Amino acid sequence: MTASLTELANRYNSDKGNEYKCAHHYTKYYEQLFDRFKGKAVSLLEIGLNRDDTSDVPSLRMYRDYLGEKAKITGFDIRPEFELFEDDGFDIIIGDQSNPFDLAACRTEKRTVIIDDGSHASSHQQITLRELWKAVKPGGYYIIEDLHWQPFQEMCPKTVELARQWEKGNAVGSEHLPEAAVRTILDEADSLALLPSHSRLHDPRLTAQALLVIKKK
Repeated sequence: MTASLTELANRYNSDKGNEYKCAHHYTKYYEQLFDRFKGKAVSLLEIGLNRDDTSDVPSLRMYRDYLGEKAKITGFDIRPEFELFEDDGFDIIIGDQSNPFDLAACRTEKRTVIIDDGSHASSHQQITLRELWKAVKPGGYYIIEDLHWQPFQEMCPKTVELARQWEKGNAVGSEHLPEAAVRTILDEADSLALLPSHSRLHDPRLTAQALLVIKKK
């Protein structure tokens, strides 16, 4: 019997499952969203690889096992050591997600799924969404994880605050994500949802809207 995405996350020590470290259990949602992509020639890009060190790429491995060998699995990270994992059949792009020129390397093809699990800084999330939304295929997903946590204080509005407005249909932007770009995203979105993390290590009042999932028409 094929392992579930949650089982694979736990096997590879990804905190997207329900056992390792923060145990957000985002895989609960991803299984519902990605099941139709299994065994198909889809393209998944994840920004931000292993937060602990550079010894492995747990989430890339779980996506490979779950989606199958036809899927193209790409990782983007600022640390060049991750290039080693190209030998394991993954495409690795080295760059800084706050730099539009580096992000341009992710737009060389259309992606079925883009997951931002990078620095978690709101400015970086907004720059990345601005630059990569156009790379999402119709029917694909753009996902931002861990909206409840920020690595440092910023002057720009938090991404979760913007997303709350987007859920209401309000095209509210920022200096990093202009209103016109938000309006395009909302016009092209089939659905937009803020979902909770199920981590027991964080205040549930903060994690109630930790995951942003946007589906493109």
